[in-house]
Amino acid sequence: MPLKIYIISAGAAPAVTNIESNYLLKFDEGYAQRFIKHLKNDDSLCTACGEDCISCRDGMVEDLSDRIAGHLKLPLIIDQFIDEPEDFLPDELPAHDITIAINIHSDLLFEIPNLAVKAGSKALITPVEDPDWLESWTKGKLEEKCKEIGLEFAAPKPFCDLTGDGYIHIKRFIEEFKVGRPEVKLDIGDGVIKHTEVVTSAPCGATYYLAHTFEGLKADESILEVACKGLSSYPCTASTKVDPEFKDSITHKSNYIMMDVLREVLKLLEEKL
Repeated sequence: MPLKIYIISAGAAPAVTNIESNYLLKFDEGYAQRFIKHLKNDDSLCTACGEDCISCRDGMVEDLSDRIAGHLKLPLIIDQFIDEPEDFLPDELPAHDITIAINIHSDLLFEIPNLAVKAGSKALITPVEDPDWLESWTKGKLEEKCKEIGLEFAAPKPFCDLTGDGYIHIKRFIEEFKVGRPEVKLDIGDGVIKHTEVVTSAPCGATYYLAHTFEGLKADESILEVACKGLSSYPCTASTKVDPEFKDSITHKSNYIMMDVLREVLKLLEEKL
């Protein structure tokens, strides 16, 4: 049976009346919506080409709406400390295979593994597009909890750094949904890129736009500059804050990932010549 995913993110009305309080946390649903739009192949996802759009995603990106078992939306604004997480979470989740929690309160996030396992989930993925989404201490405790109950766990920073290495169910998720660390194939003729195939796209969908911009260009490192400009046009939505782990921004990390992917492809092409 094809895998089904369940998504948990911000998106519901604030859970407080005094939103001016200093003891509140604010969350954003922008990235979650972008990820969902990509999975559904929503026409409004990519507007980078403006009036020159040729609908390059058509025929390449499948509408996976029926593979989304549900979407739980948690409050956009909520108290800094939550004593009763059950007040915000359902008693049970719909049956699904992979749970994806995007930018939610840590007190609520700690409750997700048990709910996920009860729903039949085999893996929890908590992408980190901003340093504030998941602190290292929280990540460590969450990883321990998932290991105890037999749940695969990954917290890719950013989401486009997700690989299936060491996993069974997450690897299958990447293969079936074609999202994670980008993978592209270049069809070369006379040193020119004739066609680009996207095997795996960044979860935000940017890889399909980039693939379109490569066609007709020379198959050399000049496409790295094109990719950098493309990620500014699409654009990459990862945070520009300096991440304590990287000592750099996560948006720069996403750019480096794409550059590494392209260098790997070019190296393979050179070895075949």
